Amino acid sequence: MQTTAEGLPQERRPSHDRITGPPRRVSRTATTTATPGSGKNPGVASKIARALVSVITTTIMVAAVAAFLFLAAGPRVLGYQTSTMLTGSMSPLINPGDVVVTVPVAVQNLKVGDIITYHIPVEDQRVETHRIIDLTVNNQGTATVRTKGDANNGADPWTATLAGGQVDRQVFTVPYLGNAIRALRDPVVLKVLMYGAPAALVVMVLVSIWRKKPEGDGEVDTSAALPAFDRRPLKRLAREMKSKEAAEKFAAAYAKMLPQRVDKISHALSTGDSDLAMDAVLSLKTSSSMVGALRMEQHCVRLEHALVTTDHTAAAQAGELVRQHQPQLEKALGGHTTRRAA
Repeated sequence: MQTTAEGLPQERRPSHDRITGPPRRVSRTATTTATPGSGKNPGVASKIARALVSVITTTIMVAAVAAFLFLAAGPRVLGYQTSTMLTGSMSPLINPGDVVVTVPVAVQNLKVGDIITYHIPVEDQRVETHRIIDLTVNNQGTATVRTKGDANNGADPWTATLAGGQVDRQVFTVPYLGNAIRALRDPVVLKVLMYGAPAALVVMVLVSIWRKKPEGDGEVDTSAALPAFDRRPLKRLAREMKSKEAAEKFAAAYAKMLPQRVDKISHALSTGDSDLAMDAVLSLKTSSSMVGALRMEQHCVRLEHALVTTDHTAAAQAGELVRQHQPQLEKALGGHTTRRAA
């Protein structure tokens, strides 16, 4: 590993006061996250899961509202009627479980081939939906009809008289909706919906409250959980350089140049020089990672992200965190230098 810093090999000594590792070009179109222990896009899976739950919940709610409007409100407002087909006598046009939508029409407007829903004149006078095969309308406006199911071999064994001047005629069919209605009427399903739906709603509300971020925070600040100075990266650097003394010199040079680097970042932010601020923060981030200044590195990551996204408010906040953390880091680095001298 080639390393560039005061007191280290000088083959690629950086210009002016930069302390950095091997020259690297860092893209300004994406933010790097080199925090130890952090995974790639840790929140992606949870975001996808929440989005999926939201889509499913919204779909169910929209379907429920649409079904209510269609089955309950629509007939009262628009005047149509709905009935569920129970047999296959009208297959394949109308199958068991389909919902038949009808509108009342005058018997004078009926014609052979129309599908009507009416009470049969025999037995239990159940409601039947069949096709007209024979039609007679007298002067008093009373119609006499014979009907047949499309799937039946013969005509219905009765002749029905349609009194009252109107009868319900089929206009369209909604496939399978009747099956869903019957399923919802099942006692077990009703209990699940009665108790499970409110419970699920309460859980979703509580989860959304628990996961809600404080106002003004664009992201969760995890830097407080990181140490100001971790010796492991510096030990790793010493192994890569095969020189503990060179690594210690790098740490000493980093500590010496830290105030100047922080001042450069603050000056660039105060003057609105985004390019200078980006150069300074990338240099400080890289050297902080190499020396083990993990909390400073995380502050730099946040500042870099704010600069990339041109979020000036977030950049100012991250820059202030960099400045506030400087004394703590200097104290931690000073303790390390004292222990090494002892």
